[in-house]
Amino acid sequence: MTTLISKGRARWLRDLPSRAALALLNERRLRLWLGKRHEAALQRHAPDLPDLDPLGNHIVETLNSKGVCITNLDDLRIPGAHDVVESAWRLSSDFAPQARTLAKGGQQFIIVPPAEIVRHPQIFRLGLHERLLDIVESYLGLPAAYDGAAINYTVADGLEIATRKWHRDREDRRMLKVAVYLHDVDDEGGPFECIARKDPVRNDIDGYHYEFGYDAMLKQRLGADYANDLTSCTGRKGTVVFCDTARFFHRGKPPTGRDRAAIFYSYFANPPRHPFLCERSGISRDEALGMIEGLSFRQRRAALWRREVPPIMRLIPSASV
Repeated sequence: MTTLISKGRARWLRDLPSRAALALLNERRLRLWLGKRHEAALQRHAPDLPDLDPLGNHIVETLNSKGVCITNLDDLRIPGAHDVVESAWRLSSDFAPQARTLAKGGQQFIIVPPAEIVRHPQIFRLGLHERLLDIVESYLGLPAAYDGAAINYTVADGLEIATRKWHRDREDRRMLKVAVYLHDVDDEGGPFECIARKDPVRNDIDGYHYEFGYDAMLKQRLGADYANDLTSCTGRKGTVVFCDTARFFHRGKPPTGRDRAAIFYSYFANPPRHPFLCERSGISRDEALGMIEGLSFRQRRAALWRREVPPIMRLIPSASV
C-alpha cells in the first residue's frame, strides 16, 4: 500500500506541469483566441486537402457523422499491411503470458513492450503510409501529426478499468485512432466501442475538461437513449477501425471470453492543442527518428511533429500515460 501511495504521489508531481498548462489553455480569453486561430488555420489549409478515392471519402464522411468507421486491410489496399499484422500477432502471442501476469498484479493498461516495435519498424512505418495520412488529413482539416503505434493487449478478465471505461482522449480537438485487429474479435473478445453522438460540451467555447463517462453522466450529456447509437466494432482479423476518440466517447468493451490484441495508430493535428498530453506509445523521439529514414518529407514531418510545437510548449514534460 505504501508503494502504491508513493507511486501515485510521484505521478501527481510529474503531471503537475501538464495539469497547469491545461488549466491555463482553458482560461476563457485564451481558449477563445486559440479557437479563432484554429478556425483560420482550417480555412487556409482547405484548398490543399488531399483528393480521396470513394473509400477514403466514405471513411471521412462516416467519421464526421458517427465518429467511427469500420473497414478492412483488403479494401484499404496498403502494400505489406498483412505482413505487419502477422508480425504484430506473433509479438502479442509471445507477450500473452506476461500480459496475464501483469493483469493479475493489478496493471490496468497493458501494451507489448515498445522496444519490440522498434525492433520491427515496419509496424511503426505502416501508420505513416500516404493512404492513411490522406484520410487523417482530410478528416482533421490540417496536416497530420503521427503519435506512433502501440500493440494493446487486453486480458479477458471482465474488469471495467482504465480505457475499458467510457472516455474521451485529451490530445486535441479532433484526433483519430486507427485500430487494426490481430485476430478475430467477437462480442466476448473486447471489441472497440464508440457512442455515435458528439459530446456537446468540450470545445474552445466551453473549455476542455476530462472525466470518465458513467451512465448517469452519459444520459445527461448525450440523451437518455444514448445506447441506441452504440457501435460495437466486432470483426475478423485485419479489421480496421477508424475513430475520432477526442470528440466521441469510446472504450474497449471488457472482454470476457478471450483476450484481445490490436495495433493502435494515433493521429492529431500538427501541432495539437495539447502537446503535453501526447506521446502515449512509449516510443522515444530518438527511436521514432531511427524508424523513418528514407521516408518522404510529409511522412517525416508527421512523425517529427514536436518540431512544430511552439518553443514554450516544448518545455512542458509529457504527462504520464
